[in-house]
Amino acid sequence: MKTLGCDALTAEDLFQEALLIYSRKRSLSDFELTVEPFFYVRNTCKLLWYNQARKEQKQATFSLETDVEAINDEWFEKELKIRQVETVLTKLGKQCQELLQLFYGQRWNMVDIAKKIGLRSDKVAKAQKYRCLQKAKELVNENAFTVESLNA
Repeated sequence: MKTLGCDALTAEDLFQEALLIYSRKRSLSDFELTVEPFFYVRNTCKLLWYNQARKEQKQATFSLETDVEAINDEWFEKELKIRQVETVLTKLGKQCQELLQLFYGQRWNMVDIAKKIGLRSDKVAKAQKYRCLQKAKELVNENAFTVESLNA
């Protein structure tokens, strides 16, 4: 049940309920068990869990105002990070910009990148990419962005 997202306490409750269902069904004269009892109880547990999850999903109520506020905060954080990256990339040299764009943006391999930007080998390109990333990280740390700096 863990793989279905069910916690241990709920799984115990569902298991007990499935056992009760099984014992009630066995006492019926027209009940014919076509699988092993283990599989019957296990599948009953799954059905009970799916039904419970479906009911909870229908009953879930959301405060629109709170949800919109949370989404706005999340969006703002992502937008702030994107602006940081854009600002940092403009401060990197042309070769770093091109190398990072080819590698991350266009998914080129290092051999082709080395040929494109005039480096001796893919190993040199990897080393250059590492240096570019280090420089970008330094610039991000130096330019700790705030809301006020975006509004300026």
